[in-house]
Amino acid sequence: MKPKEYLSQAWYLDKRIKTKERQLDWLKAHAVYVSTEISEMPKNPSRRRSPVEEAVVRIVDLEKEINTGIANLMQLKIEIGQTIRSINSMECETLLEMRYLTFMTWEQIAAQLNYSTDYIYHLHRKALSLVKVP
Repeated sequence: MKPKEYLSQAWYLDKRIKTKERQLDWLKAHAVYVSTEISEMPKNPSRRRSPVEEAVVRIVDLEKEINTGIANLMQLKIEIGQTIRSINSMECETLLEMRYLTFMTWEQIAAQLNYSTDYIYHLHRKALSLVKVP
């Protein structure tokens, strides 16, 4: 795996978590509209979930996926942070942390570090060359 691919893993995992959170918000917003049919007819002995049960199960499962994803993201950020700190260049470490741990844009990084965007790109290439992928 190349350094940029390794460092970008957290960004992609963060995006997947955010997508699941949006799905969860949608499910919760629409779960209130799910209802069961009430009738006096006897129930079929087969154990099929009601629409309400099904909605709750989907919400709980998605919440578990999100929590697992967050735990994985936290662990991945710790590992990536250790890798970044091992390059021994404060300037490069700062840039990589801003980009790959806090997901700042190039423009935001340039403004924070008071550098031109072109210099940020140059520094990024230099920093990637110093990263040793575990």
